[in-house]
Amino acid sequence: MTILETTMRSSSAGTVKFYRITADGPRVTRSAWTEGRSPRRTVAEFPDGYQAQREFEEIRQKKLREGFACVADAAGAARGAVVLDIQVPNRCSAEAFDMSPDGRTIVVGTMLKDAYGAEIHLIDVGSGHRELIHAEPPEARPEPLGRGQTFLHAALFDAGGKRVIYALNGETRLFDPASGQTDVLARYRQYEDAAHNPFLLRPAWDATRQRLMVFDAGDRVRILDAEWNEVFTTSTRRPSRQCWTGALSPSGKLMALCFTEEPRHARDRGTHDRAVAEVEIWDIDQRQVRTRIPMGRTPHTAGFDPADTLLVVNPEFVEGPCAFSLATGRLAWHFPDPVRTDRWATCYHWAYSPDGATLAIGRRGDTDVVDAATRRGDPAFRRRPGDRGTGRTNTVRISSDGTLVASGGDSGRIVVRKL
Repeated sequence: MTILETTMRSSSAGTVKFYRITADGPRVTRSAWTEGRSPRRTVAEFPDGYQAQREFEEIRQKKLREGFACVADAAGAARGAVVLDIQVPNRCSAEAFDMSPDGRTIVVGTMLKDAYGAEIHLIDVGSGHRELIHAEPPEARPEPLGRGQTFLHAALFDAGGKRVIYALNGETRLFDPASGQTDVLARYRQYEDAAHNPFLLRPAWDATRQRLMVFDAGDRVRILDAEWNEVFTTSTRRPSRQCWTGALSPSGKLMALCFTEEPRHARDRGTHDRAVAEVEIWDIDQRQVRTRIPMGRTPHTAGFDPADTLLVVNPEFVEGPCAFSLATGRLAWHFPDPVRTDRWATCYHWAYSPDGATLAIGRRGDTDVVDAATRRGDPAFRRRPGDRGTGRTNTVRISSDGTLVASGGDSGRIVVRKL
């Protein structure tokens, strides 16, 4: 007989509340209490264990939406154990979340109804406490256009884990919660002063957060140092091609820019061979293209392995990931779909551990953790009974010490597990 149990907590204005749910056979027990007080307990009987487990999950989802979180001590947790399970407020931007280098805090960008307004929240991994640190009003537009939508495309911590870099529409901004000051690091308007698509091109750090890649007016991509001084800049203009995605290598020495010749109507064809793409690998310090890697499908996202020897991408339609050798340009490995042998596995995002030994892959609903050398999955990270997961897992982060992996998706849930 499966017994399900979870203890959740919520903290606000100095008050800590707890809520425990247990499903044991056909019985569901709920206990609620405030810190320092005795629990209030209710018991409900159901016709069978299946209906009791459904009630368990519905209650848990309800409490998550109310601001409760499932929290466990990371220090004593076993590998694969959930140390934080939380529902973010408002509408999660999916890609707009990051984990601080020390793994103690998560920043998440959310959008209000219909994207008319946005908010940035901090979440404490140890307690699940949420804090609103910044709010963006709807974009002001001249009459008769009225207000405009505010799309948060990225949210990243700086190296110290104190300030937040976020992308809003076509601007890359730096926000300091301590002072409340916001500075603009890069700015463009799509179809006005750049062809950049803010839904595709986002700011990105190297592994130590000493170099930041941003996209700017004039169809420029720029590399900034930790003091926001420009280290490198180049144009993304190519004849009859669109810059589709970009990435900075962990060392900060290499940059990948993907260009595609895909026509606009190709999105409606529904085929897997929908684009011819070429990825330029730039040597930033030498200020020149090191190599060009052609591929048959446009990468949805791109990046590098920690050793700067592989270009790792997940092609449209969000399949993979796969890796190309920077030395030869050839496909080095990929993840085939375990059931549908005519295609690759589903992948929305991925992240390496700092030592390069582990690869975490955002799938549909959950995150696979595999050995980077053998690409064999770790069974400790398989989804638990009753867990609805993170939806399309669009962002995966691993803490700098390699002990935590955080996943977030379009379900609005963020799940942190022990590595």
